[in-house]
Amino acid sequence: MRLRTVVRGGLVALCGLAVVLAGPGARPASADPTLDDAKAQLDKIEQRQSELGEQWAELKLQLDQGKQKVATLNADIAEQQRKVDALRSQAQQVALSRFQNRGVDITIQLVTSPDPDAFLSDLSTMGRVDANLNSLLQDYQAQQANLSDLQRSANDQVTTLAAEERRFGALHDELEKKLLEGQRLVDQLTEQERQRLNADDDSVSRDDARDSLIDDASANARALAAVKYAVSKVKIGQYVWGSEGPTTFDCSGLMVASYRSVGISLPHSSRAQFSVGRPVARSELKPGDLLFFYNPIHHVGMYMGNGLFVHARNPRNDLEITRLDSYPAYQGARRVVG
Repeated sequence: MRLRTVVRGGLVALCGLAVVLAGPGARPASADPTLDDAKAQLDKIEQRQSELGEQWAELKLQLDQGKQKVATLNADIAEQQRKVDALRSQAQQVALSRFQNRGVDITIQLVTSPDPDAFLSDLSTMGRVDANLNSLLQDYQAQQANLSDLQRSANDQVTTLAAEERRFGALHDELEKKLLEGQRLVDQLTEQERQRLNADDDSVSRDDARDSLIDDASANARALAAVKYAVSKVKIGQYVWGSEGPTTFDCSGLMVASYRSVGISLPHSSRAQFSVGRPVARSELKPGDLLFFYNPIHHVGMYMGNGLFVHARNPRNDLEITRLDSYPAYQGARRVVG
């Protein structure tokens, strides 16, 4: 299941960015209590959206991993069942042979055997038939126990998946409610107030940003290619919950798609991505480094160089290039490659 809700024209972010209200000629917030109150309410809504969004991403990862585990367990169960069936067949054959030959004089068996040499060869092992049968039965019981354990594990995993899918659905519904709550609040504002609400002084002109992109010759070639992919999506990309391209993304999904374009796999969760690669000091950032924001982490972007980063910001702003110094709650960076 993938949530595809896009709210444009005024909804504050999943990824938790505080809305920048000041702009050229803007009035102080205290001079506009209506807008000031709206911003305060939107700040609370966006924080909850951020928390829900990361929970949603992490739970989706858990669901994907759980489904893979069930598939692996089912394959193991099928293989184990083949082992158990083979042992059962062997035990039955040994027991049947022992039963058919019991009470028959060995001399008569030798005389009547169509192949005396083969019979004598078999006779040399007859004393071990009971031991072989016991060994087979013990092995069968052990393998049957292993099969039962695998079946219980699979059943437990299926039960866990069902509970997680119910939680996944509940998160979906709560995210929808928060989107609508924020949209209703924005709809109550005047057109002038909405324009001020949508002002983003910390964003950079996309064309201007392209002119000064990536001047670090020491950056890794694959990392640079990942940056170029992300920047290429800025004009055409839209913010969509849980999406990772080719034209719709959420914040961690843009990182997934960008590095996937150069053959590197990332988990689709900002918190999970914070464990990828190695940590990098802010003073040592290079193009392609992943930048993380808020505590607990629930937003990620990609450093471009020149103090800029590209990210899928939120449903209102879609994809954007932003000055790192202006973006709040920076938590650290990770270098994926290089």
